[in-house]
Amino acid sequence: MKILVVCDQGNNRSVTIAHHLKYWGHDVIPVGIQTNSADTLALLCEWADRIILTESKQAVEFDLNPYLHKAEAWDVGPDVYPRPFNKQLLRKVRTLMESHKDVYKAS
Repeated sequence: MKILVVCDQGNNRSVTIAHHLKYWGHDVIPVGIQTNSADTLALLCEWADRIILTESKQAVEFDLNPYLHKAEAWDVGPDVYPRPFNKQLLRKVRTLMESHKDVYKAS
């Protein structure tokens, strides 16, 4: 499955989630809505089978309307983590991975 993981900068939250989804065999791209152009984001949204937002508010921060049918929020909270794979962030991501394994984990 092709998955786009969206956070603000594309450095912490999306990278951590993308790493875990890649381990499950998906083609994943982490991206930041503040660090990529609207054209780039639209291209990546077209490419993706699924779009994971790290905060629900991101759906309105860029024009996600044409892609809402692909999107879901894995709300790990605001970007307060000093780096990817922060212990608090990892706990949240692992919990989310467990709760979504029926959809994302290949048998």
